[in-house]
This record gives sequence, C-alpha cells and structure tokens, in this order.
Amino acid sequence: MAELILEAPRSEGGQVEVAARFTSASGEHRLWYRIEQERRNALAPNADPFVLGTIHLAMKTGENLLVHGQVAPSLLANLEVLQQAWSTWKPGLYQQVDVRATTEKEAGLPQRNAAISSFTGGVDSCFTAFRHARGVTTRFPLPLRAAVMAHGFDIPLSDEVGYQRASAKAERQLKTLGLELYRIASNFRELPVSWVDSFGAAVASALALFQGGFDTGLLASGIPFGAYRTLVEGENPITDPLLSSAAFKIVADGAGFQRIDKIGALVQWREGLDDLRVCAVNQIRDQNCCECEKCIRNILCFRALGLVLPSAFAKDITRQQILDLVPLKEMKIDIGYAAVLQTAERRGLGDEAWVRALRRTVRLSRLYHQLRRVRGGMRIWRLMRLLGRVV
Repeated sequence: MAELILEAPRSEGGQVEVAARFTSASGEHRLWYRIEQERRNALAPNADPFVLGTIHLAMKTGENLLVHGQVAPSLLANLEVLQQAWSTWKPGLYQQVDVRATTEKEAGLPQRNAAISSFTGGVDSCFTAFRHARGVTTRFPLPLRAAVMAHGFDIPLSDEVGYQRASAKAERQLKTLGLELYRIASNFRELPVSWVDSFGAAVASALALFQGGFDTGLLASGIPFGAYRTLVEGENPITDPLLSSAAFKIVADGAGFQRIDKIGALVQWREGLDDLRVCAVNQIRDQNCCECEKCIRNILCFRALGLVLPSAFAKDITRQQILDLVPLKEMKIDIGYAAVLQTAERRGLGDEAWVRALRRTVRLSRLYHQLRRVRGGMRIWRLMRLLGRVV
C-alpha cells in the first residue's frame, strides 16, 4: 500500500513551505509548495491539495493509497470517478486504486463567496480573469478576487529571474482588474508522471492550497469544447469538476470560446494585452519570441481580427514563417488555425498573401497526417518534399 504523509509547515525567508511524502513500493517522492508568508491564513486545513497533486502518481503505481491526515469524503468520491476516466482513457498507464484517509471529514469551512483562478499571463488565463472581473461574455461572473501563478509549472524552478519578471508583469495585469496575485513555487514537475496528463490536477492542487480563503478555483481552459471529440487532455471539462470537494469547487472556464474569440474580447483590456505572455520557448520568460508556432498562432489571430499587434509582440511575422509551419499538429489546426482562416474569410481577407499561405499550410498539414495513416504514406511525403511540392 502507498502512503501519503503530510509534513509540518515550515517558515523561512518570508515563505511557508507545505509538503507531503508519497511512499510506495516503487520509491518515495516529496511534493512541496512554497507560498508567501502573508498568504498563510488562506492555507487549506486538510490534505486535499496533496491528494490532488499525487492522484496520477497513485494511479500509475497501482497501489491503494492511505493518506495520513484529513481528506474530504466528497473529494474522495469525485476522485473515484476521475480515476475511472483516466484508467479508461489510458489503461496501460493508469489503474484505479482505493484512496482512503485516516480522517475522512469535510473541511467545514464557512461560505466565503470568493474565487481564485490560475494565471500565467497567457490568452486563456487573461480571458478568464477579465471575463469574471469585468463580467464580460457572461451573465453570471464568479466573485473572482485573486489569481495564482506557479513557479515550477511552465517556468522551471531553476529560472528565478524569469519567474520574477513574468510574475511582475502578471501582477501589473491583475492589478488593473482589482485582483491580487498569489505567488507560489512547487516541485510538482519532478514527480514521475506525465505533465500532459496531470497538469489539470497540478493546477487544481495549487488552487486548493488556498481553500482557507476561497471556495472556488477557476481553471483557465485552453482547449475549446469542439476539440474534445478525439482529444484526451490533462485539463478538460470532463474531469476538472471531479477535482472538487464540497468546500472547494473547481470550475473549468473558457472552453466555450475559441482562442480568436478570447483575443477579440481582450481588446477591451489593453493593459492585459500589452503584457500578454504566450511564448513557451523563449529563454527570456517574460517576452514573446514572435517566431515559435505558438507566437505565430496568436499573432495570426490579431491579423484575422484586423487588430494592431499589442506591444507584447516586438515584431510581426512573415509569409515564409507561416509556410514553414508545415506540418502543423492536427490539434493545433483544430484549436487555432481553422478558426483564424474562418474569421479571415468572413472578413473578406481570403486573397491576402498571408491567408493564402496559411490555407496552403493547413492543407499540406492535413495531407501529411492523412499520409501518415496509410502504408507507404511517408515515402510519398518525402518524395513530395524532394520535388518541392512541400515548403
């Protein structure tokens, strides 16, 4: 049987570290979070955040888990269903395990009528913060009060300067919405689990750390509903709500909108756009390289909408950069480029050089994936490249 053992919180250098040790037949792993000392009163009074943070590890080990501490029965019930989903989606990697706690009791926290969201400074998290803080695109905004930006998730723990620069921008963005920034750090990505599968649980774990001050956590969804016909993602509208307990509800937010729609809404929040951080490859973490696929995808959204690029992007892209994207991943076409083309066509931009280039890139990318599925298809693709039929 695997065990999850909480450690006593430790204070040092203006920070509080909360941690737990996960032990199983395959070894021991320690998961920790560090928060600012001033946020200590908002800490969760139970082990729920660490159960969320290690649930994929438990499923991977295949051993029943005993948690030494208090866990909400409502969370345990939800995690039973979550495990059914993941063991169905990836039966060779995950199996359902029995999770029990030495004390199974709800947190019993008072209703606080306050929400906290995940935040990176990117389009998805900016859209979630903006729409709930300002009541845009929804008749029923949640009472958003703060946002969490985690060092160690998309910005490595080794890059302290990069995180400080990026979080300073995030704080500036959120301040214009009247929201506080909660800075945390975590070694979650050192756990031997797939980040692609587990990042939703990781973010939910970070949000649940603060259930002493909030009763709702917003996960900013990056994938629209339409893409989930064939896609399994670690953060998704199916399993995200199963990361909830009676005292702390996890809400997947924004899956009803395409990226281009989100950018269209964010035009009303210029301060947010000017500090937008979408790049995942630039070594200067608070700046966009304007050359990677993700930067190009976002810049094309602005073009299709007829918008001037915000100062977050130091330069525009070229037609050749669009052509060089071949082959695009199918998911990228479905969640971004198809909508860009549709918007450009609707606005009468179909004959512009960049639209023709993108249309060709999408067409060739779809052909590439079709050829991958047939015997000898890759030989045909290589021959096409040799003959100059593929840029």
